[in-house]
Amino acid sequence: MNGQFGSSRAGGRRRSAGLLATLAAVSACELTVPDFNNPSVEDLQNNPNRAALAAAAQGLLFSTRITAGDMVMWVGAFGREVYPMAPTGSALPGSVRDPWDGTLWVGTQVWTEAYHNIRNANLLLAALESSELPEGEKAGVRGFAKTIQAYEFLHVAVTRRRLGAPVAVGADPNDDPAPIVSEAELYNHIANLLDEARSELGSAAAWPLSVPGGLSDFDAPQSFLMLNRALKARTEVQRNNWSAALQALSESFLDADRALDYGAYHDWSVNSGDMVNPANRPDLLWANTRFRDEAQLRADGSRDMRFQDKFKVVPTYQLLEVASDLQYTLYENPGDPFVWVKNEELVLLRAEANLAMGDRDKAIEDINLVRMASGGLEPLPDPYTGTDAELLNELLYNKRFSLVFEWGHTWIDMNRYGKLMEIPVLGPPSADQRLHDAMPYPLSECLPREPDVPAGCTPQPGFVP
Repeated sequence: MNGQFGSSRAGGRRRSAGLLATLAAVSACELTVPDFNNPSVEDLQNNPNRAALAAAAQGLLFSTRITAGDMVMWVGAFGREVYPMAPTGSALPGSVRDPWDGTLWVGTQVWTEAYHNIRNANLLLAALESSELPEGEKAGVRGFAKTIQAYEFLHVAVTRRRLGAPVAVGADPNDDPAPIVSEAELYNHIANLLDEARSELGSAAAWPLSVPGGLSDFDAPQSFLMLNRALKARTEVQRNNWSAALQALSESFLDADRALDYGAYHDWSVNSGDMVNPANRPDLLWANTRFRDEAQLRADGSRDMRFQDKFKVVPTYQLLEVASDLQYTLYENPGDPFVWVKNEELVLLRAEANLAMGDRDKAIEDINLVRMASGGLEPLPDPYTGTDAELLNELLYNKRFSLVFEWGHTWIDMNRYGKLMEIPVLGPPSADQRLHDAMPYPLSECLPREPDVPAGCTPQPGFVP
């Protein structure tokens, strides 16, 4: 992020249970931000001056892009957007073939990194209250930190789904494990955090924070509030709360007249002390050839522009029984950014909410906007005579091609609509690929709960197509 952050992510790799690691050890690792005075936990707690608070806030941004990176690659693999085919190692069978349990490293990453960052946000919030910042600035920092927490909890919610997850983060690590709450309670917690953050950001005069280039249009409490509302809309859609989603969208940066790729981005760079984009891996990641097969044709007979822009043909590579000759062009440079949320997603979320509420005309208007502007496709027939189910499939097609390899949207969406088994997989039936509907909890989150372990602590066999 323009050289502003330290490069350590060792804590997120060595520890597999965010709720069980010691608070000091987690925080000392995650708050290593050399350009912001490299505050220790003690410094932040005992001397929460402006520089230390700014450094801690920058540390949250550093960490949340790491969680987002794992969402892009591994949740992308769960939905067969991408196949991790390293010549050595177990990434491919581990993510697409074998049953899942709490030792699966691709599953523990999202959990561990999200909870580490949620804890660090709690540290920042606690230190903030004893600082000498004016209340107007404190409100801005609170709104920022709670928005980050909600974003991290959302990563957990969409990967654990029906299993639920803890929300009580910050208790003494020596206490009993925090209780597992239901999926509904988890989403309530996320929505409440976002709404609390909205109130704080709305009352803030300013904040003592600086943001990287990918957030340059969201660099003050009032503009960051629009990003908060975009995340609220995504959250409400996840739990089918359609009217609340439309309300949040109306308060976000959604704008049909604005470029569809406008939005908030996670930065990476080759600068000293920073990190490169982890999905810049042509040696590891191949695309599912379904995208070539499914790409709709334009009036001139060429494929959907999104396929042309986001994919490239490469020599066929095969590992085990999986083969592909497609890779992505999205992250060909080590400094290419990841999307937080972009205008195109918001337009499609509005279409999704309107379709669910029975307003087909508004839904079709937004679908056509994306079809034509991003795909170079003809608008849907007018009048559109397809069923609601057919229109939903058209919407999901556009979400898949517009948001591919950005957050794992394919797996997330097909899970929500009970369409998981409709995802085409590469390889013959003998490949025994499995489609899973939820990630298990890390093993070290489960051991302290024995003998009465929750469902997330049991192996998830998945479904063989």
